[in-house]
Amino acid sequence: VPEHVFALLLALSRQIGPFHRSVAAGRWQRSEQFCYFDYPIRDLAGQTLGILGSGTLGDGVARLAEAFGMRVIRGERKGADTVREGYVAFPQLLREADVISLHCPLNDATRHMIGAAELTAMKPGALLINTARGGLVDEAALAEALRHRQIGGAGFDVLSEEPPRDNPLLAHDLLDAGNFILTPHVAWSSREAMQALADQLIGNIEAFAAGEARNRVA
Repeated sequence: VPEHVFALLLALSRQIGPFHRSVAAGRWQRSEQFCYFDYPIRDLAGQTLGILGSGTLGDGVARLAEAFGMRVIRGERKGADTVREGYVAFPQLLREADVISLHCPLNDATRHMIGAAELTAMKPGALLINTARGGLVDEAALAEALRHRQIGGAGFDVLSEEPPRDNPLLAHDLLDAGNFILTPHVAWSSREAMQALADQLIGNIEAFAAGEARNRVA
């Protein structure tokens, strides 16, 4: 998942999709110079990545971000009365982050943790990455924010209903706009990751057959 977060982030910040489509449409071939600047590109170095949701995945994203020269901040839970050491308050993260990456479980406390008010509080050029759970974001509010260029863009690997049937983020104008990238919940599905899951399953079965206590919930 950390790699997928950065695949989405790099594609958005480097405008990979729009530039690729422009080449496919013949724009480069008609150009009078060796390159053109139709879509603004930005570097990740020096930008602030805000992580919401601690744990292994958040830690992995933080390590990659630091390797790119990004400043990393971790956000406290929305509505928390106190802020843990090493964290910043949720509203502060919204104000300061150039990129926000979500790594939270979906429950009553986190559902729609990013809605219209939070999108308004984000930087105008901020990017929102969600490879966790679709319900963390109010998708209708995000669709409107993307349409009106209220934020810089979003990269998602998850939606609130999967497979999606009628979702505001599936509108053709959004998928073609260049500031939104959607992948079909595949961040977890590399060959290596699936092999690791299979190995873990086999190990659990063998441990059970041998009477060994492993991965038990009290």
